Amino acid sequence: MDSSVYPNKDVIVASKLVVSIYCHNETEHSEDKPYGSEKWCEHVYGVKCEEHRKNHNDTSSLFFQGSIPNPTTIFCTPDGKEISRKKGSMAPKEFVDMAKEAAAKVGPGIGQEEYLFAKGKMKASDASLSEQKVKDAIASLTAVTKQFGKHPTAKKLAEEAQAKLDKINEAGLAIVDQAKEDAAAGKVDDAKKALKDVYANYKGLDCAKAAEKAMAELPKEK
Repeated sequence: MDSSVYPNKDVIVASKLVVSIYCHNETEHSEDKPYGSEKWCEHVYGVKCEEHRKNHNDTSSLFFQGSIPNPTTIFCTPDGKEISRKKGSMAPKEFVDMAKEAAAKVGPGIGQEEYLFAKGKMKASDASLSEQKVKDAIASLTAVTKQFGKHPTAKKLAEEAQAKLDKINEAGLAIVDQAKEDAAAGKVDDAKKALKDVYANYKGLDCAKAAEKAMAELPKEK
C-alpha cells in the first residue's frame, strides 16, 4: 500500500476528508534511510521509525482494539468509535469508498484554516493572560466558542476554549469575593477599584455581572 495506494491521486484527495495516522510497531527494517537531505523510515517517506512506533503505542490502546496485522486500515469517529476496518492491502478505489463512507457517518468536518484559526486564538489567549491582558484573552476565546460552539466536529475545540473561559471566570469571581471582604473591612476604595477592573475587563462572563452587582451594594460615599 505504501507504494501503490497512498501515492494515488484519488487516495490523496480522499485522505483530506480524514485525519490520517500512520502507525505500526515494526522494528525489523532499517531506520533513517536518506531521502535527499532528510532521513526517514525506509518504508515511509516523511515519517521516522520512532514516530510510527509511538503512534502505534499511543493509539492502539485508545482507538484500535483486537489483533491488528500489518497492513490494516481502520476508520474511526473522532472519539474513537470504529466505523470500518480492512485487513490486508486494498485497491485505491476501495480506500476512497471507505473514506467517503466514514466521512458521511461522522458528518461535516472543519478545514485546516478553521482549525488553525481556533488554535491560534487559544494560543493568543494564553499570551494575553501572561501579559495580564484579560480582556484580550476573553475576546480570543469567545471568538472560538461563537464560531465552533454548534459545530459537531469541532466540539472539542469549543470545549477547550470554554474551559479556559471558565477558568478566567473563576479567577474573576475570586476577585469579586475578595472585594466584598475588603468592603466589609472598611477598605471600600480598594474594593471599588477591584470591582471596576473586573466589570471592565471580564465582560461577557458571569464574574463581570457579579462585579456590577457588588458595586451597587458598596456603602455610599458620605
